[in-house]
This record gives sequence, structure tokens and C-alpha cells, in this order.
Amino acid sequence: MKIWHRITFGKHEGVEHVIDSLGVKITKTPGFDGYYIITFEIDETDPRWPQIAELVRDKQAPDFYNTTFTPQEIYAAEWIRLMPTFEQGYPQPKEGWELATYAHECPQCGAGYRQQAPFHLAKEPRLGRHDFMSFYWAYTVFVTPNVLDVLAAQGIRGYERWDALIHRTGQPSQVVSQLFFPIVAGPGLAEEDKLQPETCAQCGLTKYGYHKRGYMHIKRAALRSDVDVQLTHEWIGSGGHSGFREILISNRLARLILENNWRGVSIKPVELI
Repeated sequence: MKIWHRITFGKHEGVEHVIDSLGVKITKTPGFDGYYIITFEIDETDPRWPQIAELVRDKQAPDFYNTTFTPQEIYAAEWIRLMPTFEQGYPQPKEGWELATYAHECPQCGAGYRQQAPFHLAKEPRLGRHDFMSFYWAYTVFVTPNVLDVLAAQGIRGYERWDALIHRTGQPSQVVSQLFFPIVAGPGLAEEDKLQPETCAQCGLTKYGYHKRGYMHIKRAALRSDVDVQLTHEWIGSGGHSGFREILISNRLARLILENNWRGVSIKPVELI
């Protein structure tokens, strides 16, 4: 496991000479009138990290961080988070897609919904070498026919195949279908992972912040053992008008993703408590 930081400094912060002296490889992006920004990535096991971390604190620099796990760490976990990373297009129609697709979405916090109808695509997606796809604006999972065939052949449980419809024609996409996940686990997010809790004044639902550092911890008793996919009871997305439930997959399904080298998703192991 490594925690990676993507850090940005501006020219006027005067830190480039310090970063150069540490031998950190940077990317310089020019702006107007001689201004530029420098960006680089570094993980917390790097011996230069303490000095970089001090610079970030002193300059209050943007610091986007995330955790990466080895295949061995994933293979050792019973349950794993699945996160779509390849996004293409927007759900249709751009104005009103939520009302057409979701039921019971809270108008204030954007969570609490249940999907009631298929998603509409603007056109057939271009996946390139990707096997999984998601939308901008909607936390959902689409897959290729090949992925569906493998899931069915391996007896993966806990999903339904839903058509993804081309908006102009109403016909099913020939490129992707949606994986719909109907099963929701019981309350199980560990107290230490209930980050930035935010309770909606209108619907009473509590959303939590995005989990980016280390392992997410889930109570074993909250999970069903007879399926390969289930959603967390808890909603994520505090601080904005949107929300989603984390997608949890079994070790068996995670192995399929790794062994088939499927692209378009990230998987991170969960620690059960």
C-alpha cells in the first residue's frame, strides 16, 4: 500500500529551487505573462516526503492524494471496493435525467435515490481498450458484452444486467450494458471512516466524505455472504449536491478483474472488523 500525492505549486510561491534540489521530477505548465505552475507526484514512503509535506503546509498548496494497493493486498482481502475510473459522456437528457432515471432523490442533498429506469446514452460510447465505463455526473457501472459473458460463466451473484438506451432511438446499446446492483448491506462503516459527516435538513440522511487514505473498514456482520456484489448502507458525497453508495465486490470477482486485465475501474481492499 502506498499513499500518493499529486501536488501543485505556482511560480510566485518560490519553491521550485527547493524541489529541484531534492531531485523531484516535475511537470511545468505555462500560463500567461510568464506565469507557470509545477506539478509532481510523490508517495509517503519517499524519503523526500517530509520536506515536501512541510512545503505543502507552509504554502497551503493543492494536494490531491489517493491510496494504491498491490495485487497481493487485493488477493488477500475478502471484500474490495470497486470504483469506476473511465468516464465518458453524460446521462441523457442533460436537463431532467435524474427525474427520468431515479426515484426518491432528495432535492436538497442529491442522495437517497433508487434507480427506476435505464440510463440513456447520447450515442454509442467509444471505449478504446476499456472494459468498464461510467458517466460524468452519475456513479454507475457499464460493461462490455465480454465482461457480461465472463460474469455469467463464473456464476457471479448480486447484479442485474440492464440495457443502456441510445437516447435518440430508444434502442439498447450494442457496446455496453449497465451492471445494476440491487443489494444493499446493513449499516457497517467503521466510526473511523465516517469522514466529514453531513446530515441533510430535508431528508435526514447523513452523507460522509470520500475515503482516500488507507483501508476502508466495514463490519463483517453488515455484509451478506451469499453474493459477490453489494452496496454499502452508507452514502458518500458530503459537501456537494450528489451522493453514492460504495460498491463492494467479493474476492472472487476482484480476481476476475485482475486476471482478465479489465480496464476502466480501480479496486481497493477493505478491512473487515
